[in-house]
Amino acid sequence: MPAKKKPSKSAFIRSLPATMTAPEVVKKGKAAGVMFSTQLVYNVRGRGKPKAKRSDHPGLSKATARPASKAAFVRSLPPTVPAKAVVAQAKAAGVTLMEKYVYVIRALAKGKRPGRAGVSVPRPIATPSSAESLLKALGAELGLARAIAMLEGERERVRKLIRG
Repeated sequence: MPAKKKPSKSAFIRSLPATMTAPEVVKKGKAAGVMFSTQLVYNVRGRGKPKAKRSDHPGLSKATARPASKAAFVRSLPPTVPAKAVVAQAKAAGVTLMEKYVYVIRALAKGKRPGRAGVSVPRPIATPSSAESLLKALGAELGLARAIAMLEGERERVRKLIRG
């Protein structure tokens, strides 16, 4: 009759009650002739635990119960929820954020740049003094003769447009 096969270390650990501490499991294994560490006990028991179910919160990813990102969490809540309440809900969901972050995300969602008063006003590309500076820089960069030739070409193009 063949010798009885010893169970694997993991099978041995799973066969014992989960109420036993890891050191107790190691002692029992040693008595049965199966050697392993407490770390293996923790690993085997950790893999055997069922995963927590994901809540159906709109800002949460499908794989975990945590939001896909902090910004997604903030955007998933209505803008009428005060920032303090958003921070409290985030903490309950395991997300760390501050009130200022909530204000920034909400401002970006509205298309505003946080920290700016109003919308920026477009400025002209060149003022008369900077236009002269640009012209001088063009002359220096391209050479005076080529810059004059370019300007004359542009002058002629504008004249043709005006004449029709």
